Amino acid sequence: MATIRRDIGAGHHFIFDDILVSDPHEEMFTPEFWQLQHKITGQARGRGTTIFIKHEGQQWVLRHFKRGGLVGKVLSDQYLFAGVERSRPFEEFKLLEYMRTQGLLVPIPVAARIHRRGLIYQGDLITLGIPDSQDLHHALCNSPLNKDEWQKVGRALACMHNCQVYHHDANVRNIMIDSNKQVWLIDFDRCEQRQGDSWKQGNLNRLLRSLHKEKTKNPVFHWLESDWAACMKGYREVIK
Repeated sequence: MATIRRDIGAGHHFIFDDILVSDPHEEMFTPEFWQLQHKITGQARGRGTTIFIKHEGQQWVLRHFKRGGLVGKVLSDQYLFAGVERSRPFEEFKLLEYMRTQGLLVPIPVAARIHRRGLIYQGDLITLGIPDSQDLHHALCNSPLNKDEWQKVGRALACMHNCQVYHHDANVRNIMIDSNKQVWLIDFDRCEQRQGDSWKQGNLNRLLRSLHKEKTKNPVFHWLESDWAACMKGYREVIK
């Protein structure tokens, strides 16, 4: 169960799994803190930088929230404060926590923090890493998926939709495949539970556009239109 701790004086607010971390503090959400302990094992760049940390036998993933697009060029990592519970790190933490209770393969949330200064806040999220995994983009640049694996991708998306969860950016880099060929979904920033079904096809269309885009960009990318048919077959088997 998540615990929320507010430090009004310094403007820091934390939500955390008190089994995984007992005493969150602001320094643990900075790369410098982990660099000094020589615990950073790697990083990945998207809108911002994601840091991979080896801590007490676990792989932690630290992500600083940054804006994309034109707005991001101006405001970068600053967001308008509309309440602690409505901050993007807190919302993603709670959505991940909910999906885990529903049996979805998504990252386990460890802790999230926001730092408020007046009407503006900045935020960070720590999750547990997915062991022995690679994203779908990396996988397809190396070798094709078979029909059963594509059906697993479709089933994972259907399970998410059965929980009425909308994914803001369902692309090939936000789908992970582990060494047991299990399919995980990641990066739930700006995602939410929604009513109805009309938006679900848009999530699927986003992934299809992503596959087409990467097919044209990469000299080797093992994806065919017939693979999409297998993915949708898996989706239809599970969707309610």
